Amino acid sequence: MQKALNHNELNLRGAYPSVPPLVRLRHIARQLRLFKPRVNRSDQAGNLLTRYRGRGMNFEEVRYYQPGDDVRSIDWRVTARTGKTHTKLFQEERERPVVILLDLRSPMFFGSQNAFKSVAACSIASALGWAGLQHGDRIGALLFSDQHLETVRPRRSHHAVLAAIHSMVEMASALKSPIPANGSQPLSTLLEEARRVARPGSAVFLISDCHDMDESCEQPLYLLTRHADLQVLRITDPLEQHLPDQALTISDGRQRTFLGRSNRQQREAFSRHQQQVREQTAQLCRRLRLPLVDFDSTQPVVPVLLSTYGERPPAPSASPSRMPV
Repeated sequence: MQKALNHNELNLRGAYPSVPPLVRLRHIARQLRLFKPRVNRSDQAGNLLTRYRGRGMNFEEVRYYQPGDDVRSIDWRVTARTGKTHTKLFQEERERPVVILLDLRSPMFFGSQNAFKSVAACSIASALGWAGLQHGDRIGALLFSDQHLETVRPRRSHHAVLAAIHSMVEMASALKSPIPANGSQPLSTLLEEARRVARPGSAVFLISDCHDMDESCEQPLYLLTRHADLQVLRITDPLEQHLPDQALTISDGRQRTFLGRSNRQQREAFSRHQQQVREQTAQLCRRLRLPLVDFDSTQPVVPVLLSTYGERPPAPSASPSRMPV
């Protein structure tokens, strides 16, 4: 009898990811559902909770026009040739491309306990990739480093997910201190590139700490959401939000600064700044109506994935009351 899978075995730890644990995340793919059913109000039955973007249909056949048909679907060539009005029928697409935008820049190379943000990000990206593949979707990825951007074109195969996993492990393993002297390319560059890769109707997942999701990202985000459904998955470490009340030595890999316990004003200013950055991201997502999911890199990511995307059993329907005989 096969041993039940322990979710703790799927949680990656440390400063660098490795391929085998990311591959094992496929075991929870059946429990994740990236898209929830919607209530159908038309004869175009679909299974995705998404805004209607384009036709999203494949041509099937032509038949005589019937009252109630969409006049925009009339085939005017056939109508002119036969002298009778014909309309086109389309078969609904049952799949959609899933594109994962993974931020693996230097600010992601940080963690106070359990795992670095980059490791947690790779875990989330792998789990979403396996889940999308499990449900028959095409999986692609954009991997974003300080100076490079790598593309994995959407495909419906295990090779696409494995290629993304190997690429993200290689990119995350190249992270180190100190951070590049010339800085990192901005998040807006990734969002602009995503518009080229994500075809209309795609589901896009942005996995990042969102430290620079500011006004420069609003226009690329808006343009991306016009033809794709975007979710923002934000990864943070508690130490980035509130510095502990103890003496600390802080370094960027080149210089060191000592922060004593008496530097209360600096700690409070740091906390206020971080709170403003977080609120700025939240406000931007609210304006664009983007789902925002928070992950704590010091905690296992699998429970959060299951609570956010896990399939929930339908609520039991009330049984009809029985009249006495």
